[in-house]
Amino acid sequence: MSKPNDVTKLAGVLRGLTIAAMIVLPVTVIGGLIAMPLVPETFSGDFNVSPDATSAQLTAAVALNLFSPLILIWTLNEMRKLFESYSKGEILTDHCALLIQRIGQGFLALAIVPFVLRPIQSVILTWANPQGGRSLAIGLNSDMIFFALSGGLIVVIGWAMRDASFAASENRSFV
Repeated sequence: MSKPNDVTKLAGVLRGLTIAAMIVLPVTVIGGLIAMPLVPETFSGDFNVSPDATSAQLTAAVALNLFSPLILIWTLNEMRKLFESYSKGEILTDHCALLIQRIGQGFLALAIVPFVLRPIQSVILTWANPQGGRSLAIGLNSDMIFFALSGGLIVVIGWAMRDASFAASENRSFV
């Protein structure tokens, strides 16, 4: 079993790394948006994009791609809060358990969002194709399954910790 001091030290390091990731992620996304030409060929590897796709359609597809990084930043922020609590010595609290549940929900969202948005993007990007050339792409990959299972596990762990935190607070009230 680790000493609380070890937990607080590691949590402080992980908090710093999480903050760094929260800075690097938006910078790389913005850099990619600036460097990426808004032309149909940009999406041709993923979809049967119409060469006549309008800039509004391309912009809509790019905008939909921003949901995952936004969810990831929210999840990283919840992780930052958890590591901050741990670094202050707040380890087995209801607040930490709630943060763990939220992190799990973030991972679940990272699994669900691409599953929902990919079909929408495929319709948007192929809408200008002639009839018969339009497509609806639905996909499931190992990343989605991994994020869903990991997210579910983390939510359950958070739930169990909330129950344990409640039981511990009840026990403290009897003493």
